[in-house]
Amino acid sequence: MPSESTPNSARISNNRRKKQRWHFFSLFQKGSIFQWTLIIFFIVTLPLIGTLLYSVSSIQDYINKSQETLFQTLKVIENSQLLSNDLLLMDRSIRQYLAVDDIDYFLIYQTHHQHFVDIATQPQQYQLTPQLQHSLSTLSNHEAQIFNKTLVSQKSMTKQLVADDIKEYTALRTEAEQFLEQSNAQMRVETASLSALAKTLKTQVKQAALFSVPIALILGLLLLYLINRPIKHIERAIRKLGHAQFNRPIYIEGPSDLREIGQRLEWLRNELNLLENSKQFFIKNISHELKTPLATAIEGTGLLQEEFVGQLNTEQHKIIELLQIANMRLNSLIGNLLEFQKANSKSASMHYSQFNLNQLINQISKDYQLLLNRKQVTVTVTAIDIKITADRDKIRVIISNLFSNALKFSPTGAEIKIKLQIVGHNLHMLFADQGVGVSSEQAPHIFTEFYQQQTPDSWKIKGSGIGLNLVKTYVLAHQGQIKLLSANILYSGANFLVILPLTPS
Repeated sequence: MPSESTPNSARISNNRRKKQRWHFFSLFQKGSIFQWTLIIFFIVTLPLIGTLLYSVSSIQDYINKSQETLFQTLKVIENSQLLSNDLLLMDRSIRQYLAVDDIDYFLIYQTHHQHFVDIATQPQQYQLTPQLQHSLSTLSNHEAQIFNKTLVSQKSMTKQLVADDIKEYTALRTEAEQFLEQSNAQMRVETASLSALAKTLKTQVKQAALFSVPIALILGLLLLYLINRPIKHIERAIRKLGHAQFNRPIYIEGPSDLREIGQRLEWLRNELNLLENSKQFFIKNISHELKTPLATAIEGTGLLQEEFVGQLNTEQHKIIELLQIANMRLNSLIGNLLEFQKANSKSASMHYSQFNLNQLINQISKDYQLLLNRKQVTVTVTAIDIKITADRDKIRVIISNLFSNALKFSPTGAEIKIKLQIVGHNLHMLFADQGVGVSSEQAPHIFTEFYQQQTPDSWKIKGSGIGLNLVKTYVLAHQGQIKLLSANILYSGANFLVILPLTPS
């Protein structure tokens, strides 16, 4: 029992994670790609907007605090200067009163005193530091004492007392100057505090930006991945359709418009699969249907050639030879159609065996001897004795099609070169002819399915356009390569190089 509980719990946990992921993707499937683009834009910009609002709010708070602090500090300095100035005018007025004994100067003295008192009581409207409050309170009390003494002395007409009192205004002005210096010092402290606050605010804004930008990028990349994921699935599905892979259903998850594209692709896959099956069925059946009458025609021309029904003259032998050539070409075309059907069927497989490649080439040359004689084409084979492990039937199709292609485009009296060479662990097989060759415009298409080059006038039966396609298919099935080489002076036609491993990997 313990050995089974652990896998079961892991399976339950895995199923739970899949269910959660499915809920997330099912949420993503609501809405179109345009709507999700707007959502992505909003989500990505949300952290940036939050940072911007935070920065604006912090800067506004800093500006308000700076304005309030600077206003209060400047007001304290201004009042300090006014207090000092009032004390100076009071000192001057009382001295003038003492000198000329004019009551108007005493009234001026009282006016400056009242102005001093009004200014001294204004700091209640704004904040002062405890030190400044104490200094202002001391200065106000000292001034009030002197004023009261001076007022009593003036009423009692004791000028000597007034003269003694005004001497204290010198000390009082010193206290006012100290209060002004304290106000200036407080202004420097507040300015330094605002500078530190500005640096702190700058750091906070920078940290908020450094935090919000990666978050925005991560959210943007995540949501772009969610949108790009079904687009990649669509791309892979289209690529599979392009490579005629119709066996797996197409199902696209994502926004509604992408799911609709997936449904259209699935419909297209079904249609293409139906057409492909119809094509394969047609090729298979028409090839088999043609095989029977062709076999009868080959057997009949063979009997005529052997003079089974009577002796033939020279002209009749030439006609029989033409029939045999036509039968040979038709047989090659039908064989290619059958091989094409096999190569594209799902049950295609490789059957490896070891065989002598030179013998296979000789057999194929004998099959085409009648055509070679008619066009007076010679075949030059440069090779050592080579044994290869491969699918013999497919190698035969490769050699037969390259040989037939070279013969088709060779002019009368030309030469076909076949060169076999072992390079490392690979076989290099060269087929070269002296025909018209392949133009630069045709070269990219010659291995394409059903592509046909212009057939020479001497070749009465046109090809099917699948010979070189079959060659490439079977070469690749052997994990080999086929290349179209540049023509040379001696062999001005097509030069095909086939590279095959001597043994399967």
